[in-house]
Amino acid sequence: MKKRNKLEALFPNGKIPDANEFNRSLDKMSTTGKHHLQEKIYKLAFTVWSTLPKKQQKFIENVIIHDRQSYVDFMQQKTVTACLRYPLRYPVLFIRMLHLSEIVERSAQGSLNHLTMSVLISFQICGKIGTLAGHISKGGITSEEVLILAGKVTILEYCGG
Repeated sequence: MKKRNKLEALFPNGKIPDANEFNRSLDKMSTTGKHHLQEKIYKLAFTVWSTLPKKQQKFIENVIIHDRQSYVDFMQQKTVTACLRYPLRYPVLFIRMLHLSEIVERSAQGSLNHLTMSVLISFQICGKIGTLAGHISKGGITSEEVLILAGKVTILEYCGG
């Protein structure tokens, strides 16, 4: 009999279900049960990722993508990442710059929710994925703000100080 890895051990008979089927069953669970199972999967991803077969890595990716907000909450509240998130000096300008660089041309490979998830994990910006995604998608940038970002105008000059 084949020895089961830690991800396989989470499931009856060691058989990992289809990711879409699993995500549908997660959606039907109680909030507590859902978060408990998701956290087990997230923790395993950090401890055994490199030893998992590609198919199982893809399963974990699909679980994360299905509920990105749960993953962001986990990263912000239950990992060292919470202490390492970068504090932005001008978060509004940063969001507007993301709009300019990632949304305006829309040639980016990833989705807006993927971008937003990455920003929330990496930077000290408050909010949920849907809210921040809305700000990024609308966040037009002015010529004055471009000058600030280029270092041609200081914030004091811009604010009238």
